[in-house]
Amino acid sequence: MEYILLGTAGHVDHGKSTLIKALSGIDPDRLKEEKEREMTIDIGFANLILPSGRCAQVIDLPGHERFIKNMLTGVNTIDLVLLVIDANEGVKPQTQEHFDILKLLDIKTGIIVLTKIDIVDNERIEEVTKEVREFVKDSFLEKSPIIKVSAITGAGITELTQTIDNLSPSVSQRSKDLPVRLPIDRVFTMSGSGTVITGTLISGILKVDDQLEILPRKKMVRIRQIQSYGGKTTQAVAGQRLGVNLAGVKKEELVRGDILCAPGYIEPTNIFDAIIEVIPNSLYSLKNNTRVRLHIGTGEFLGRLILLDKNKLEPGEHGVIQFKSESPLVIVKDDRFIARLYAPMVLIGGGSIMDAHPVKHKRFQSEIIQQLELLEAATPEESIVQILMNAGLNTLDSGEIADKVNLPINEIETNLKKLAERGEIISIASKPPRIMHIHNFSLLKDNITQTLEDSYQKQPLRLNIPLKEIKLLVAKTQAMKEFFDMAVSDLAKENIIQLIDDSIRLSQYSIPLTGKQEQLRQKIETIYLNNLFNPPGLENMVQTLDIKPKPAKEMVDILKEMGILVDLSEGIILHKEAIDKTTKILKDYFKQHENIKAGEFTKLLNTSRKYGIPLLEYLDNIKITKRVGDVRVLFPDVHRET
Repeated sequence: MEYILLGTAGHVDHGKSTLIKALSGIDPDRLKEEKEREMTIDIGFANLILPSGRCAQVIDLPGHERFIKNMLTGVNTIDLVLLVIDANEGVKPQTQEHFDILKLLDIKTGIIVLTKIDIVDNERIEEVTKEVREFVKDSFLEKSPIIKVSAITGAGITELTQTIDNLSPSVSQRSKDLPVRLPIDRVFTMSGSGTVITGTLISGILKVDDQLEILPRKKMVRIRQIQSYGGKTTQAVAGQRLGVNLAGVKKEELVRGDILCAPGYIEPTNIFDAIIEVIPNSLYSLKNNTRVRLHIGTGEFLGRLILLDKNKLEPGEHGVIQFKSESPLVIVKDDRFIARLYAPMVLIGGGSIMDAHPVKHKRFQSEIIQQLELLEAATPEESIVQILMNAGLNTLDSGEIADKVNLPINEIETNLKKLAERGEIISIASKPPRIMHIHNFSLLKDNITQTLEDSYQKQPLRLNIPLKEIKLLVAKTQAMKEFFDMAVSDLAKENIIQLIDDSIRLSQYSIPLTGKQEQLRQKIETIYLNNLFNPPGLENMVQTLDIKPKPAKEMVDILKEMGILVDLSEGIILHKEAIDKTTKILKDYFKQHENIKAGEFTKLLNTSRKYGIPLLEYLDNIKITKRVGDVRVLFPDVHRET
């Protein structure tokens, strides 16, 4: 069976509840006080089977201004609205307020119902019809049918029922592919059953014995029993109004506004970014940091509206806001909300959530404002791109993206595949795979090079920087570390950086030397070149050059940083040319010999064991040679050809 949520809206005593009873045969006024006062105080419910077999689940919304909070509890979930107007009284204050709310909530389908036609003449009916047409001009109801009815005589009821049925196919079906989400509008206990909640299943498929959680308090519960139109059922789909018997929770632990939700689907938050509109007929402007009553789902939340792009919004204007709630919110992107002033409690505006888990923003940041405005009208693919772009150097998996854009995971993965094929995103093969936008990956590479430049700025005589030091500064999470490794690999292929052992350096960076330092560098390098396999110690070099030890040691360290000098074990230092020449000599030697002993090696180089043994050990480490017992052989991967 297909379901639609049908809601009534309109001024108090314009006949909404009586109309529902005439349509469905059910009296939606369930409270004793409502029956005594003949006024709907809280939301009421009924079911109407349409001629096509569809089920219209009817939500009767209170019209009196004192119960606008209760009206907002029900209106958030409706698909099709009946705007009820008394044919005698015409448009009244709550008609206007309810109509403003419907527009702010982006209700797209509706019917205008003129009630009580049995107590007025045709002239008055035509007069009110013209008034209503003017009232709904330039709105979603501009071309909607106007059905004239009398709930007392039954006139027009059949036509209204058929019109509802005709419009039902145009209503967008709620997603069964998203995780379960059900905002709670009533909580009570039943003898022999325990705690029962009611609400509209916004998304997902709910089944008996499902293990779910109540948010924001993160209380785990089990679905003991489900009841919908027609009685008990083992499962329900998105779009149905339900009564749900819960195990594992007491009535006192729940309140209207809580959410029954798939575990892990939504993380409660106290802050969100949104686009807001102030109603054109508002008597008040909306100033920055205004305390408001925000209505989302079935809950009311106190908090402050921070205007990000203006100091004040006048009636009819819209702007970008960040809402800071005084209590946790359970929300997703594109959820609609209504805002009333804290005092006086009047409607001020409403809008749509763009980012349910933002960071705190400073005001008047043009980039943030532009991003949020783009999200308002974005396609699913554009929303995914925007979310990934906004993540910066943080990474997301497909589930986190789905939560942020509130789309089914299969739709997310389809769009991610397209983006990957176009080279717009990259991922790492973790479980689950982490994803980054290519633009942010480029920023990560820039961040690595900038961190190297900053390090050189602080220590200009240090050329090779430990890779783990840069990684610690740039990569803050495990996923970031893996993207860091990928970025370093790319930078090395592009010859922007060089990787030397466990160190990293910028290819174009050279240690700045003064004229005197350059002269000293050449002198020290010449000494090492002239004594390739019998290098001088620091003291001998100082005496030979007649210089002080400190500048000599500093220059030796600089030459080691530059890769010109190589530090062996036991404090032995050789020129890089000695390593290269030794490698060539050994390759030639091994063309005629299978192995070489340490003594033969020292004779081959015309050096002593003091230098020969550390050099052999160094060659073992860099995999030129391999020690086998008391001899060395050429390492298997080293080509024997010169």
